[in-house]
Amino acid sequence: MNFHWDDVRYFLALYRAGTISGASRRLSVNYTTIARRIRVLEAFVGARLFRKQASHYSLTGTGQDLLATFEAIEASFAHFEQQATHPGTALQGVVRISLSESMVRLVAPFLASFQQQHPAIVWKLDMTNEFVDVSRGLADIHIFPRLAPSYISDRYERISLGHRRVRAYVHRSYQGGRSRAPRAQDIDWIAWDTSQITDELSRRAPSALGPDSRIVAMASSGTATLQLARAGLGAVLAWDFLLTDDPGMIPLDLPEFTRNVEICLYALPETLRRATIRTFADYLSGKLRETEPS
Repeated sequence: MNFHWDDVRYFLALYRAGTISGASRRLSVNYTTIARRIRVLEAFVGARLFRKQASHYSLTGTGQDLLATFEAIEASFAHFEQQATHPGTALQGVVRISLSESMVRLVAPFLASFQQQHPAIVWKLDMTNEFVDVSRGLADIHIFPRLAPSYISDRYERISLGHRRVRAYVHRSYQGGRSRAPRAQDIDWIAWDTSQITDELSRRAPSALGPDSRIVAMASSGTATLQLARAGLGAVLAWDFLLTDDPGMIPLDLPEFTRNVEICLYALPETLRRATIRTFADYLSGKLRETEPS
């Protein structure tokens, strides 16, 4: 019985998707093909690689032992494919990124540093507060706070960009310069307006502030909510990285509104096989995780 590279692809697709139907969508092959090639691979190895549970497949001990080897095989083939397709060429082309205005502030320095290393790169940024379905070809990659696995297509690869803190801020000029508030319900709040957002996954209802919150303004832009807060209108929930150079904005001691949120890069596996996209995704992930607050 011969060993085939495609069987490794089927193994990794099933491991990452968790279901045979999900693996078949990832690879655009028939459901039965996935099941048959997994059986062939298990026969070659001489052991079961997956165990079927209530709603998904998980690795057996043997499957877990082989995972690193199969991922190394995948990486080697991807590297060979890149070299064969573009031998000796520098990274170049347009990289299309969909993200919010807030996320631009986080990633812009690394777009600049990466472009200095690869001057033939051109960035094309699509500003959006919604979760973008990259499988529709609207972007190469999408940067967005982490969503639960059941909420996203199992075709996506999700690469962690680390965690960043969100908490309540108010300007020094708010209510005569008061920098602290004993209770959330004592504060005037500036909330997200999601009425124009069509993607249900991206909705952040104003009521998330609490039923007793006094909302005095709403805006559909993070930049707009911060500008209103800077004018002294009220408090706002904001990423720490947006306010590191603004001494006028003061964090409020409200633990119920303080949380660390994981930010992720979403892309299709076939998109990540492009040398430019893969290299940039790894670069951005590495840099942001290096600078992740402790």
